Amino acid sequence: MDDDKCCTIISKNLRFCCAQVCEKFKDDLLIGREHEKKITPDCATPNESIFEVLDDDQKVKIVLDDPKFGMFSLFKYHLKYGHKNEVLKRKNAFYCSHTFSLLAFLPIIIFLMQWTIYIALISYEARQEGREFCPNSAEWEQKLIVFSVSMVYFVRSFFLWDNLTDRTRLNRMLPSVDVWVMFDTFQEFGFNFIVYLANLWIVFHNDSVQEMILNCLAMEFLMNLDNEFEEMYFNYLPEVGVEIYDNLFVTYSDNKKKIEKRNRSYGFRCVRCCFYIPFKLLVFALFLFPFFCLIVAFYGLACK
Repeated sequence: MDDDKCCTIISKNLRFCCAQVCEKFKDDLLIGREHEKKITPDCATPNESIFEVLDDDQKVKIVLDDPKFGMFSLFKYHLKYGHKNEVLKRKNAFYCSHTFSLLAFLPIIIFLMQWTIYIALISYEARQEGREFCPNSAEWEQKLIVFSVSMVYFVRSFFLWDNLTDRTRLNRMLPSVDVWVMFDTFQEFGFNFIVYLANLWIVFHNDSVQEMILNCLAMEFLMNLDNEFEEMYFNYLPEVGVEIYDNLFVTYSDNKKKIEKRNRSYGFRCVRCCFYIPFKLLVFALFLFPFFCLIVAFYGLACK
């Protein structure tokens, strides 16, 4: 491959990447512009009215994949519909996870525990004294762990961006018409990102190789608590997932109409504006995260 061809390939890919980044910065937390606008002129025209015939497993998977459906949305479902226990009656079975999701606030507890454990761990690490900016006193094994973890997160950082892109392209989704949907959406993307940041910080400041690895695993477990709760819940009651998909989920066009209707409310517009800047900051942070991981990797080798 000659130099000109190589430069052309790099240039085309970088332009495509920049076009996607620009579109994502113009995007809306509640809508997803990939449904209505080409990234570049030679991309396929988005189809807003795709009709799919899905089986029950596919419907449940879409519910799980939708970042707008999280712990608050699940609890809201129980408040409005789940307490009637129609699914349990049709199934002729009693499931504690269904009933006590409402009575014992199980989804809300999961959400709160994610944040309380995270805050407690970060607070504990921040209070540790005697840390220099560049001590360069660690053994080579500790330096290598910092470098390796940073490079793993460098690789994963690209999937964080793809996760944001892919999960806003769903043809059917939960209507984005209340503050709880916004909380769930930001929790899904934002919490994963700050867990990765915390892991890098904790690994750099930890002196034990074993604790470095265990802390990474612990934070990964913490990051997935809400998704694991949903998966376990729908594993026992997939009928609830099907009911949510059939009765609550709407098409992209319908979601857009509902948002436009809700925009007439001053309160909704205020809440939407409050989430606008944090979402743009999240997109910007995800864009910079690969570079940050590379910096931490080589900084760790030099200064750990």
